Amino acid sequence: MRKVLIPGLLFFLVAACVDGGNLAISAGAPVTAAVQGRLTNCGQPVPNVEVVLDIQQDLDQQARPVDIRIGPHTTSRDGRFLFEVSPSFAVPGPASMQLQVTANGVTETVSGGTLEFRLGTLPRDTTRFDVDLQVELGTC
Repeated sequence: MRKVLIPGLLFFLVAACVDGGNLAISAGAPVTAAVQGRLTNCGQPVPNVEVVLDIQQDLDQQARPVDIRIGPHTTSRDGRFLFEVSPSFAVPGPASMQLQVTANGVTETVSGGTLEFRLGTLPRDTTRFDVDLQVELGTC
């Protein structure tokens, strides 16, 4: 009985992950990314400010699109922040990101380009997202 059960279970698991010959990543797959950066104001660090990372991914092979918000995190004394990201339904590949910065009751949104999700339980690479608020506002 056991010899029949194990191959049957293996077939079921493989069939559940394959969709028309293309690998489909399930909701529980370890797809990760890391984003680190430094928040400055005309080159000077901005400490103790709340930052929130927004990530969107909508690729053809996804079961559902990803649209998540992570944080808030507080910047360190030298204005640094770090996010480790592993959202459900994300697949390996690019995702767009933006940073929301809240200081003194005012929230600014800064577009950050793209980050790359990869398979693995720990992020293999880190995307840089350095922001100078005054340069973004054109006042520095």
